[in-house]
Amino acid sequence: MGASASSRSNVVKLWREPSLAGAELLRATYRTHRFPPHAHDEFAFGVIERGAQSFLSGRGQRVIMPEGTICVVNPGHVHEGRPATDEGWQYRMIYIPTPALMNLLKADGEDLPGSLHFRSNVIDDVQTMRALYEAHVCSESGDATQLEKSSRLAVAVLQLARRHGHMSHRLVESSPIPGAVKRARDYIDAHLVTNPSLEIIAEAAGMSAFHLLREFKKAIGVAPHAYLVQRRVELAKHLVLKGHPLRQVAMEIGYCDQGHMSREFSRFFGVSPGVARQ
Repeated sequence: MGASASSRSNVVKLWREPSLAGAELLRATYRTHRFPPHAHDEFAFGVIERGAQSFLSGRGQRVIMPEGTICVVNPGHVHEGRPATDEGWQYRMIYIPTPALMNLLKADGEDLPGSLHFRSNVIDDVQTMRALYEAHVCSESGDATQLEKSSRLAVAVLQLARRHGHMSHRLVESSPIPGAVKRARDYIDAHLVTNPSLEIIAEAAGMSAFHLLREFKKAIGVAPHAYLVQRRVELAKHLVLKGHPLRQVAMEIGYCDQGHMSREFSRFFGVSPGVARQ
């Protein structure tokens, strides 16, 4: 199922690819849009078709993702993005869950001694970039068979992982997440619908609200409220792409009304889910 939209200078299309473990794909043109700090549960692989994106990691490292390069974001890596040129940028993205990617590698006979990660957010590899681009275009096509779509995507993603991925015996973290912060994060994940207060989250974490605010942002990269919004928007995207009615999606994830959900969705994707479903 797909959804496309345009809002002012933004043009966005989102769809699911059931032939590749339900991966989610995006094609977008952004002129002035700025993404708030956020992270993905999945690996995010993209091709910059035109212009350039300015990418800022949670560690404050800024890089430019120019036309003709591959952009990669590891799961859980907090980042934000904005235009690097007056014309903005156009790109195609693939969001593939970690288990699905690891299963592809195992099926391909890869030795997996640990967890997969990519050391660079910008990769200059014309051959792999072309494979990702063609696989993405194929997925969007209404004429291609599911077999062709799954084959092209699997081959392109595997090529990227084999050429540029690295295995580690431990998760690549800037620092271990304190137990109290992990409890707070887990509590938010389990209570998205109820919209818990800072005091309730702090009580679940076993620390004061002020201390939690400081330690949560230090460890996770965003404040508890921003993390909650991010998780809700991600859940909304998944449900919208599965074809759920927008009003039902808003109710299922705890928004007081559809308009509130649409405004927060637009902050992350540049268009509202209502426009995207037209």
